[in-house]
Amino acid sequence: MRWIALILLVANIGLFFWLGKQPAEKSSAAEKPLAVQGAAIEMLSELPPERVREVRRQPARQAPPPQALCTMLGPVAEESDEALLDERFRALGLAAEVRDIEMQGAMRYWVYLEPLPNRKEAFRRLRELQAAGVDSYVIPKGSLTNGISFGIFAEEARASSLQKELQDKGYPALFRQEPQTYTERWVVVADDAAAGEDFWRQIAEDFPDLERRQNLCSEQ
Repeated sequence: MRWIALILLVANIGLFFWLGKQPAEKSSAAEKPLAVQGAAIEMLSELPPERVREVRRQPARQAPPPQALCTMLGPVAEESDEALLDERFRALGLAAEVRDIEMQGAMRYWVYLEPLPNRKEAFRRLRELQAAGVDSYVIPKGSLTNGISFGIFAEEARASSLQKELQDKGYPALFRQEPQTYTERWVVVADDAAAGEDFWRQIAEDFPDLERRQNLCSEQ
């Protein structure tokens, strides 16, 4: 019995020391730094001399150049004014040209029926509408070719009223906005650096009906 008691005592002492070591080992594992994913950042001071020279030789990124501005004078209605302006610009060594520029006008509102499959069907529907006393015509070209038009109006309220009237009669009328465009002739100067304010002041006095604008040359 004495030997058994001695063996149990030794075993308990060994277990006590073994359990005492476990928290220290876990704490050591928890304190290990996390691995960093991705490429490492290279500090210039830590690079070898040949790598530093290579980095310094790489060209710096250039900002995109600013877009050029053009000066526009117009609208020019008379050919004689075009000739006089051309003469003034040539005297300063400036290159100027006359361009036809599409301008944005007032909004219009188009009341219509969706295009039919072909012209024959379009004219058949047109005869039905006209027999019912509805003023209309076949649209001959464009995005609504073979559709039926009931008119284009300057006021949205009139277009909306006609659309409702037609729908009440059983016609699936629609209306959409149609921007009105027109063409004007303008004199465009690509680089007017040589022209000072005195020059433009004199142009304004000699051609009071012309407007002076600046716009991106790429949009002309």
